[in-house]
Amino acid sequence: MEIDKLQLCILAVLEENNATTLREIGSVINTEEEHTYSQITINRKVWGLRDLGYVTSKLKSNKADMFYITAKGKEMKGILLHE
Repeated sequence: MEIDKLQLCILAVLEENNATTLREIGSVINTEEEHTYSQITINRKVWGLRDLGYVTSKLKSNKADMFYITAKGKEMKGILLHE
């Protein structure tokens, strides 16, 4: 399955930070990228990655989902970035 540039950036953020919330992902993406994305766009991209098995999530104690990159996600990121 094909993923886009934003989703590739999300995988990189997740790998760098180990686990993070949707809001934190949005904050990092919008700081590093030349284009700003709405939070709902970032949320949908992360959920799409989760549906493909590249990302997983767990419920944190304060009711915010924590997102993690999976081994499949790391493999896809490596292939796309030729690492």
